[in-house]
Amino acid sequence: MKFGILYNTDYHASVHGTPDTYYGQLLDQIVLEEELGFDSAWFGEHHYSAYSFGAPAVMATAAAARTQRIRLGTGVSLLPIHHPIRLAEEYATLDVLSGGRLEYGVGRGFLRYALDVFGIDEDESHARYHEAAEIIRRAWTSKGPFSHEGRFWKLEDYEFFPPPLQSPHPPIYASAVLTPESYVWTARMGFHLATACFVPNREGIRDGIALYRKTLQETGVEPATREVAGVYQMFCGESDVEAHRTAGSRVLDYLDFFGSIDERSPHDSVAYAHHQGGTRKLFAGVTSEVLDEQRLVLIGSPETLVDRIRWAREYFGIDYLLMEVGQGGLAHEEVVSSLKRFAKEVMPHFQADEGYAGLVFEAKKPTASTSD
Repeated sequence: MKFGILYNTDYHASVHGTPDTYYGQLLDQIVLEEELGFDSAWFGEHHYSAYSFGAPAVMATAAAARTQRIRLGTGVSLLPIHHPIRLAEEYATLDVLSGGRLEYGVGRGFLRYALDVFGIDEDESHARYHEAAEIIRRAWTSKGPFSHEGRFWKLEDYEFFPPPLQSPHPPIYASAVLTPESYVWTARMGFHLATACFVPNREGIRDGIALYRKTLQETGVEPATREVAGVYQMFCGESDVEAHRTAGSRVLDYLDFFGSIDERSPHDSVAYAHHQGGTRKLFAGVTSEVLDEQRLVLIGSPETLVDRIRWAREYFGIDYLLMEVGQGGLAHEEVVSSLKRFAKEVMPHFQADEGYAGLVFEAKKPTASTSD
């Protein structure tokens, strides 16, 4: 089991101080995460007020400058609202500057608000997402000039620079939650999978993961060479009572905020909530203890989290845990305490388990310089 931290945080000036203090604390956390042995830190992309990051590549580059080992990801890069070559350039540059540490999470997005801000027709978002992903991968793997004639973008004899350091390209994780077609497309593209284990339709998520692996086999790809990452909200406390007292209400505040951003048209990742009348209605009146009983969050003592993670690994078949921390205005000191306790008392239980024998993305060695 691999362990990563996913930052989809909501900024609260009363708790976090000024934006420079807030970003500085997040970077301090990532330095600590590397020291503690976490595998990765991922940054979400949203363009709504102070939620998540409008420029995740900038945050990841800043984190790369302060670290040496920890991998840096996006959760997720919103492909439909950008030109794919611009994204390919930004993230290939990040891969080069970080020494080959990029994990590129991609998705269509789940908020119509972002599409409206960038003037993108919602009905075109799926097609834009798929075409952009194809262009980015081709740009990263092309050995020379290439051309593309698509519905949204046209390239003629385009030569990409800089090539990413990882070969054949940085690992790509595509988001899929409750739409079966998303799992099938991800598998047919040969991408790794990222899904949301906190959605209250466990059977749907499990069936989607099974469909993904089945489709991989049908396309001639060994499923063991592809990772399945699952997202949870996490807080590790001294006891279950203390964990829920400290972070339970914060997670509920975050879910309420999350549901308030755009109740008009949630996309794939909150499709279930949409059918039930929206995310806010779905979680209205629910306590963090109830979410814990339903195994939709990781809030509790180290012993409880070990049990929950083992269950999730067996039930869903995930091998990469991406944990959202700091939601709802949780203070920096509380996040740090949770990270330290999780690393010391939870992670060792899984590091002793049988390791993951998946696909390895290797960094290309730079050619030696002939100059003095």
